Amino acid sequence: MFAPEMFKFHVPSRCKFRMIKKHNVSQRGFSLVELVIAIAIIGTTLGLATVGFNHWQTKSRVETQVKQMVADINELRMRALTTKQRHSLTLNASSYIFKSYSSENQTLANGNIIPGGTRNVTFGLKKSSGTSYGGEIYQVNESGMFASVGGTIFLDYVGSTPALDCLVVSTARVNPGKMSGATCNDK
Repeated sequence: MFAPEMFKFHVPSRCKFRMIKKHNVSQRGFSLVELVIAIAIIGTTLGLATVGFNHWQTKSRVETQVKQMVADINELRMRALTTKQRHSLTLNASSYIFKSYSSENQTLANGNIIPGGTRNVTFGLKKSSGTSYGGEIYQVNESGMFASVGGTIFLDYVGSTPALDCLVVSTARVNPGKMSGATCNDK
């Protein structure tokens, strides 16, 4: 009745079945242990880089604050010279203030704060003794000179070694410097 030839199928040559090749164990990818080790190495590297970056950032901020203070104080001196008026610099622990005086009779406490003359600082201001400034006033005369020898201004920071971290204020100059004990070696 039924001949076996009836149930034979013809498979065209273009539709050949391919054998799937089994991969060796060494070609399967990364093991969990290898991935954990790689992540641990990356984490350690990032941790070390973050600590180094924080030190670098603090160092840069301290140096920037010193340079800004030198520029601001020199600008105050030039303003006193060009306007032929007394001016003053008031130092506080977290800010410094510039004032001008319209007459010789005006007391240091009653000066006019220059517009934009109050500057807040990131790092506190302290004296060579280690105590913070608390309203000390340094007067600049009409010639742009400090009426009294100013002294030294140190920045209060932790965890970095900047090249500049203090200021030496003398009668005619303001120099940035590097703290060495209780002194500031101006540059």
